[in-house]
Amino acid sequence: MTEANATNLSLPPGLAVVVPAFQEAATIAALLGRLRAAVPGIVPLVVDDGSTDGTGAIAAEAGAELIASLANEGKGAALRRGMRAAIARGDAFVATLDGDGQHRPEDLPRLAALARPDRIVIGSRRRAVGQPAARRRANRVADFWISWAAGHPVADSQSGFRIYPVAALADLDRYEGRARRFSFESEILIDAARKGITTVAADIPALYAGTLKRASHFRPVADIAGIVMMVAGKLFARGLDPAGLYRSLAGRRRIEEEPKP
Repeated sequence: MTEANATNLSLPPGLAVVVPAFQEAATIAALLGRLRAAVPGIVPLVVDDGSTDGTGAIAAEAGAELIASLANEGKGAALRRGMRAAIARGDAFVATLDGDGQHRPEDLPRLAALARPDRIVIGSRRRAVGQPAARRRANRVADFWISWAAGHPVADSQSGFRIYPVAALADLDRYEGRARRFSFESEILIDAARKGITTVAADIPALYAGTLKRASHFRPVADIAGIVMMVAGKLFARGLDPAGLYRSLAGRRRIEEEPKP
């Protein structure tokens, strides 16, 4: 993307878009078409995580740069492959959104307006309606723990719609071999916070009914349990960090008191 296009769309220059995809043949072409219309001139990086339904071929035909895995390695591993490709191209920011259609590409400029070299921006469904109750409860549990370990409130820590500055992606190798599924997206928020990179939220809608074409790969009980165990290990290593807990709770109260738009 040229700097002129980025400026016209309120997007930061040097923005890459990474889409991890597993068995998304029903949604990937439409998603990429909307993405390219929303962000003219960009070539999305689609990481086909071992799909057997033709996802990769459809993505390539739709104009994406394809990164293919022979086997399913998990969302965390797919994200890291795409992020490394973006860094190798010299991009300064990496946007991520899921391939199942639950994120609107048209909302990307809303996230980009908040992007800074010392910020991760999350597309947050905290004010949205329509999220399944079990998923909302699981997300709130994860938000509590991740906010505590990060030392500031993190809204919708399980949303995959994000913009990362490259400073947050400087040490991706440390996650190899363990953060294969959804824990990577949680752990990187904590590690970034400890490097002075904060997380901010841009409100987005929750798209579920009539949007998703397959069952979610996210397992609310098993995946949240894994995330909580990861966070607990980090907290015990820091003596439970009571100051971080105080800051996260105080900041969350301020957020919850904000008027809804």
